[in-house]
Amino acid sequence: MPGATTLYFPEVGPQWEDWVQVVNVGTEETQVNIIARHAGNGQPTWADEKEISPFECWTPNVEAIKQNSSMQFSADQPIVAERHMHKDSNILDFVGAAEEYETVGLRLFFPELVPGALDWFRFLNVGEADALVNIIVRNRRGDTIRQHHHRIKSMCCWDISEGIMGNVRGTLEVQSTQPIVGERHLHYQGGKTCVGQYGQAISDAPRTLYFPETGPAWRDWAIIVNVGRERGEVTLIAHEDGTGKPVNTMQRELDPFECWMPKMEDIKIKSSVKITSEQPIVAERHMHSGTEIIDLPGASEEGGQVGIRLFFPEVASGAKDWFRFLNVGETNALVNIIVRNKRGDIRRQLHRNIRPNCCADVDEAAMGNIRGSVEVQSTQPIVGERHLHYQSGHKGAVVGEYGVVIGE
Repeated sequence: MPGATTLYFPEVGPQWEDWVQVVNVGTEETQVNIIARHAGNGQPTWADEKEISPFECWTPNVEAIKQNSSMQFSADQPIVAERHMHKDSNILDFVGAAEEYETVGLRLFFPELVPGALDWFRFLNVGEADALVNIIVRNRRGDTIRQHHHRIKSMCCWDISEGIMGNVRGTLEVQSTQPIVGERHLHYQGGKTCVGQYGQAISDAPRTLYFPETGPAWRDWAIIVNVGRERGEVTLIAHEDGTGKPVNTMQRELDPFECWMPKMEDIKIKSSVKITSEQPIVAERHMHSGTEIIDLPGASEEGGQVGIRLFFPEVASGAKDWFRFLNVGETNALVNIIVRNKRGDIRRQLHRNIRPNCCADVDEAAMGNIRGSVEVQSTQPIVGERHLHYQSGHKGAVVGEYGVVIGE
């Protein structure tokens, strides 16, 4: 998969205490250009640029953006960026959206709508002409309950709250005449904590998805949606961490746009999950443990989360970092973990041998308590999942992301 050279963040501005890190994952020096545009009119509100070397990190001064805006990053070399948004006890974490990661497209899908959860959506038109947008709200059986139409000017945003959705428990599809990015915030506990995700492009949705971790450590909740045109059977298999042996198998036939919530609580052993389907599918997993909540989509090759070179734009000394790597190949994966500082210098390397359908966990102590980035090279396709536990300032909060596949 080629790396992305253009990335988007649909929201930035004074509402949140924002922090963004961008990394050059190419082989040559490159100039990274950033432009922020007013959410309502698309006019530039701030810009910055910097020449950075391969694997050098740049943390631009995005707190200088004083108006509600979107951001576009562009470079000649492939780049990866990550944004943390902080507001009291609410923390969100987004990797820069890109066409290569199936987070920019003409058909976006959100596997979950929850009435009463203070849902908020933003759609950014990254095309060159006005986007005619059609929103389709369905219940969990797949029945269309509500539709809404809107026009979004080029490089402008449209924000909607849960009221326009009709307080339906189900799913949301967004169709557009121009490529768009969709960002969703879901608020828990009366707004004390929240999770965020992008809409997933479904023009070429996967038929195989992975969740690297499930089991008794978290109170798990997952939803799987058939986004194909025909009825199809979906199979979920949980594989035990250390042996890779199946410990749970569940199956369900789903109509188009019907939702299935498998009984994740039946998985009593720390495991990974593989989901296969006769039809294209989208899935989402919520993990709850006290005040800690993580929300991850199903990882897939199409979505840029399964590959032989993964990259995490941030590792933070002093935070409780935890990484998991799942080998989804057919033979042992020889894995090389490269930890770099923010200048791009290699500070530590780790090696793991992971059997098929097995996982290896790595914590911040093994990483050497370095502030920088992590690259993971493997002889077999893998998925990498990272949890960042805040230890001060926002103690009790956690965010999670997958490693991004970079040029292979």
